[in-house]
Amino acid sequence: MNRSDKVLSLQVAGLQGFYWMIFCPIASFASVYLLSKNFSNQKIGWVMAISSVLAIVLQPALGALIDKFEKLTLKGVICTLSLLCVAFLVGIIFLNVGLLWMAVFYVGIVALLYTMQPLVSALTFEYINAGHNVNFGVTRASGSICFAVLSTLLGLWVNKYSTSILPIICLILFVGYILLIISFPKVKRSTNQTYQLDNFASPTDDKVGFLRRYDRFIPFLIGAAFIFMFHTIINNFLAQIMRPLGGTDTDLGISLTIAAVAELPAFLGFSFLVSKINTRSLMKIAGGIYAFRSIVFLFATTVWMINVGQIFQGLTFAVFLPASVYYINEIMREKDRVKGQTFVTGMGTLGGFFGNIIGGRLLDTSGVFAMLLFALIGAFIGAALLFYAIKKPKTKAQVLAENAG
Repeated sequence: MNRSDKVLSLQVAGLQGFYWMIFCPIASFASVYLLSKNFSNQKIGWVMAISSVLAIVLQPALGALIDKFEKLTLKGVICTLSLLCVAFLVGIIFLNVGLLWMAVFYVGIVALLYTMQPLVSALTFEYINAGHNVNFGVTRASGSICFAVLSTLLGLWVNKYSTSILPIICLILFVGYILLIISFPKVKRSTNQTYQLDNFASPTDDKVGFLRRYDRFIPFLIGAAFIFMFHTIINNFLAQIMRPLGGTDTDLGISLTIAAVAELPAFLGFSFLVSKINTRSLMKIAGGIYAFRSIVFLFATTVWMINVGQIFQGLTFAVFLPASVYYINEIMREKDRVKGQTFVTGMGTLGGFFGNIIGGRLLDTSGVFAMLLFALIGAFIGAALLFYAIKKPKTKAQVLAENAG
């Protein structure tokens, strides 16, 4: 690796680090902050649900614009989205607004932050595709490390001071993030490169026909939605889960750190893992552990037991996410793979939407146990559907024959 690529690798690692550090106070500590501003759990659920849906709308729209207009660069788009976030943060910090405008500002920040996530990855691959020697896995791991460190610090600081520091820290991080993006060298876009995230092959190739083409793909999608419903409830309402057990904001930060660190081995070593265990088995294992993890959370009587449940993040989300990408590539013919990934992403968002809405409602009306029981039922349904739906991929001869057709 030459000196310029070493510098670029550090810049990309810094980009991931800043992004996930920004994500920490504004998204992972969302419940803590919004509860302190007199939001009910149900309203918090709506804020997070609307944010994720807006991001799903914005991501393909921005991808299409970047593809269409060559003068629109990823650097420029990410900087613009960041400046909009800064404007919303300034509104939250300095304007004495009511719950409605607070919700609008917060939805804007989180939606734009979610929208940036694939663009940050795309910027990395823009340099990789231009021939630069950048290791995506290592740079992405730097994001998890930075998130882990900051989540612990935030837990301590919020406990010592107040939740008011969260948007201020986020604002400071955005300044560093924008300055770092500006420092990136110019790169020529590849003619084959595309940033559209929703790329359906042909208007005549209808979605219903696509779903029927792949046996048991519909139950797989429903299973994934139930799994992500559980995942969303645990992540977005973790503060509310821990408080009845005596957990403080410091404990929340430590718990988030444990989950982030637990992800690292799977994210860094997935290529090795998938060479030893097939993707079908990996997803079934992840589904089964999701179900077991839901039992741990439901019957946890101490913060320590919650942290044990967080350790399993490395065997659930960190395994299921990349394994599902490999699985789609194995079972689908080439022209259907992007569509398949889009459906999985969409169902994950749908599961998260219902997890936020129903989870927040149950918290306000029935309490933590009822919400965790609902999450457990979702995890078990999701795991059962995955076990039923995941089947052996077609042989190479079958795939070649279909691609030829």
